[in-house]
Amino acid sequence: MTFRPEPPATQQLPARRSLTVVAALGLLLFALWGIGTPLLGTDTLTATNQLTTSSPYQEAGLDTGSTVVPETRAPHVAARRHPLESQPVTPGLLADTLTSELPETILFKQSLFNGHGTGWDPYGAGGSALGAVPNNALYSPLTATYYMLPTWLAPAYERLLEIIVSAGACYLFLRRLKLSRPSAVTGGLVFASSAFMIVWLGFPQTRTAAFIPALFWALERFLQERRLRDAALISVPVACMLLGGFPSVTGFTLLTAAAYVGVRLLAEHPRELRRLLLSGLGAVVGVVAGFALAMFQLIGFLDFFSTWLIRGRAQDSSSHLDPASLLTSFSPWLFGTVNSSKPPGFILSPNLIEAMSYVGAGAVVLASVAIALPRRARALLPRASGIFFALATGAWLELIYLGGPPLGLAQKLPVLSTLFAQNYIGRARSILGFLVAVLAAVGFDLLLRRRAALPALPGPRWWRFLQRAHAWPIALGLAILAAGALLLRLAGQRVEEAGQGLVTSYFNQQLLIGAALLAAAVCCAAVLLLLGNTRVLAARPRPRHALRFLAAAGLPVLIAVQSASFASRYWPHSSRAQFYPVTDTHTYLADNLGEQRYASTVSAMMFGTNSAYDLRAVNGHAFIDNQFATLIQAIPGNPNFIETYVDFLDVDDAAQASSPILDLLGTKYFVTSLTQPILGTLVRAPKDATTQTIRPGIPVTVPLQGFGSLRGIGLTPSGALPAGLTDASNTISVVVKDAKGTVVTQTHKSTSTLWSGHQFPIPLAADNQAPGTRLTATLTLHATEPLTVAADHGLAALDTVTDADDGLRMVHVGTSAIYQRLNAQPRIRWASTSTVVTDQTARVSLLTSGRVSSDQVVLSAPGPAASGRSGSVTVDTDGTDMVSTTVDAQGAGYLVVADADQACWAASVDGKPAALVAADQGLVAVHVPAGRHTVSLRLAVPHATAALVLSASTAGLMLVTVAGEFWWLRRRRTGSASGGAGAEQGPPAEREQVSPARRLAPN
Repeated sequence: MTFRPEPPATQQLPARRSLTVVAALGLLLFALWGIGTPLLGTDTLTATNQLTTSSPYQEAGLDTGSTVVPETRAPHVAARRHPLESQPVTPGLLADTLTSELPETILFKQSLFNGHGTGWDPYGAGGSALGAVPNNALYSPLTATYYMLPTWLAPAYERLLEIIVSAGACYLFLRRLKLSRPSAVTGGLVFASSAFMIVWLGFPQTRTAAFIPALFWALERFLQERRLRDAALISVPVACMLLGGFPSVTGFTLLTAAAYVGVRLLAEHPRELRRLLLSGLGAVVGVVAGFALAMFQLIGFLDFFSTWLIRGRAQDSSSHLDPASLLTSFSPWLFGTVNSSKPPGFILSPNLIEAMSYVGAGAVVLASVAIALPRRARALLPRASGIFFALATGAWLELIYLGGPPLGLAQKLPVLSTLFAQNYIGRARSILGFLVAVLAAVGFDLLLRRRAALPALPGPRWWRFLQRAHAWPIALGLAILAAGALLLRLAGQRVEEAGQGLVTSYFNQQLLIGAALLAAAVCCAAVLLLLGNTRVLAARPRPRHALRFLAAAGLPVLIAVQSASFASRYWPHSSRAQFYPVTDTHTYLADNLGEQRYASTVSAMMFGTNSAYDLRAVNGHAFIDNQFATLIQAIPGNPNFIETYVDFLDVDDAAQASSPILDLLGTKYFVTSLTQPILGTLVRAPKDATTQTIRPGIPVTVPLQGFGSLRGIGLTPSGALPAGLTDASNTISVVVKDAKGTVVTQTHKSTSTLWSGHQFPIPLAADNQAPGTRLTATLTLHATEPLTVAADHGLAALDTVTDADDGLRMVHVGTSAIYQRLNAQPRIRWASTSTVVTDQTARVSLLTSGRVSSDQVVLSAPGPAASGRSGSVTVDTDGTDMVSTTVDAQGAGYLVVADADQACWAASVDGKPAALVAADQGLVAVHVPAGRHTVSLRLAVPHATAALVLSASTAGLMLVTVAGEFWWLRRRRTGSASGGAGAEQGPPAEREQVSPARRLAPN
């Protein structure tokens, strides 16, 4: 493969080594400043501070980072405290990392330390695939930091490793394109600090995108060297991207890479069909080998994907980013901030993570230079690569920000429809960031070189005139100005739609900052361009060399400083005490839950976090089995309101907490927050026009309305509340006693949610009192200001909530209110009778009716009949990916396991395979004959062993190929040196000296 020589009279900047050091220091500055103190272990690079702004952590005082939490049984949640005040990040942006990525990584890490990596997470949403699929990037090389470091420390070093891999591979690729070292380092900096790589902190997205440059480097290396080991090398970044767990990024990258390889081969071998086909085949084989290497993970994804609930992902030609978001390419905070304490918030749709387009003001200018000087870029780069990166950047810009017919066509083409019709096009900013980084590096390299005038291109006089007049750079500049004006007008409309004066002033301020950075970058580029002429430099070399060096050094420094500032303001820091701390709610559930489940409302416990505590919940955040989702959706309020969420809305009735479906799922407890209405029968206390003032530290005793069972009381603040009373540190304590003065229960609650004229509920665990028991409540206010409440004849009027015969019992009140569900069935139980209902609608209706008895199972298809005889079940093992029981049955029946195990699970009875049948709409059952038997269920992904063998065999074949080629080439060189058959003839002086570039040329 040939390279054209560099342009005439072209030389590198003399101080290129110093400039390389400056660029490398800029990259180091970005990494250290951006990540910051989490690298030192003083805090953690996660948004777990958002956990402690919700229940039950807030009630425990953890939102201040000042409460010391007791050590827990699991080392990954051991409490540590640091007084750092982390910046508040807009809730929701990084919430998925708290409810899915981090908890599941914690669980998988625990299983590894126990001697095996689990393929299944049994703790949320009925159970979901974990290590069996690549969704959480658990086998990505970049996740290795989580297995080598404490979990709270690992995110900072995982991010550092991402920067090293992405910038390092980009450097290698750009050096393959014959760019200088300073340019290659700067290109790596631009990619590592691009929007996609910054905003998806903690997600698998960046662990996939970090290998984009590595794939292009491996492909370019193969195109230049055409060796077997280089074809084998292609498989490594492909496999790493597939293991990264975000298929759309991999798909967009492979599509772009395929176009790149095609363009390069056609340019290098336009008339050599055989060489073109063989080279193309080698690249394809490398990609296929990458899929084979990752097949041990992909096989699970292929099996589970068809069973998951997938909805709401269809895309059309209008599903693209707002073009106005392009302005964030040089001013990231133009449309708002992520700091909830410093409005305005980000105003563009859908959110900052999806819409941010940042690459840096310096990168925008450098990429524009590369496009403005196409002839010089063409002479500098391998054949067709310059034009490819320019056109590919334009194509992705059109698809991502304009959509329209091109995007609509891509969504309908047979091969591309799967990629474009089901994946949001905004995710293609991953590959776009890489393309812009390459153009920025090319532009920087062009500016660094001294140049004599290029010879005029042949053609008509008007064409030579346009060339001498620099028509293309001028036209490009005018086009950029026109596009910028249109984008500013569109951005103004978005700001007006936001309707906030604060947004307008903030927008103008950030626009001015971005414009100033653009102007600084333009000045640096202009100095390099104007002083780059050989004749100009020859006049007064020293001052001009110094000025050129300062201008050149200013560009990577400008990019690094702006990027580090952006990252440091976006990446959250949380106290180590806020990293999945343990409260009394977690402790109570851990001590009493056993093999059963709990369910919680959205304000009581953050769903998905339970996997970090090994607590089995109905709630969860994962891809959910389609059949199980249908069952969950029948619960009042539909807790599956988002396809990957199972979470219960806050309601003031017990309908969802008492749902028969929760009984089927073995839901022992239902958890609510202290601020929710107390479930039960409300007994209003009589009130007149009087009030009572509860003074700090002075107990007030009030007899309670009603008798016996008590779930809570409610008092009603009256008049204006003192400002200090609603401080979170103030509390009101309640002690409930019976007629003998015996303390029945006691609790306390923060006064932060007091609201004048509205009932202030205080849940109490006194739900087990005998009917007719007379109770009194003693209230003590722990605050600096008094509280005035509505009264009856001057005595505080306390509403009460009593048992409503709803199958619930209040059993714990602390940082949350926990109800025991008295009708919950065992999660693993014996069914002596069976009913077959083949129609799904009818089946769900029956299950929600409450008419299914505790010893009955509802089958989805005909199966062996149950005898109606009783049986007992002893659970021997209830692990992450295996359940083993001993069944002692008087007659034939079914072992029912209330887990979403219909896909990729297998059953055995006494060690022999048994049918695992669909039961209770999304759950499973095993038919068991009479007698004593061992019944086991285990995760068994079809063809998993074959896939593992394929991956291992491919890895072995790649190693053999590389070693074999090294051996063969070494043997050939040895034979040549000893005058063997392959030795060159003639004396050394007569041998042709072949340059590396010539060795790449076709024979």
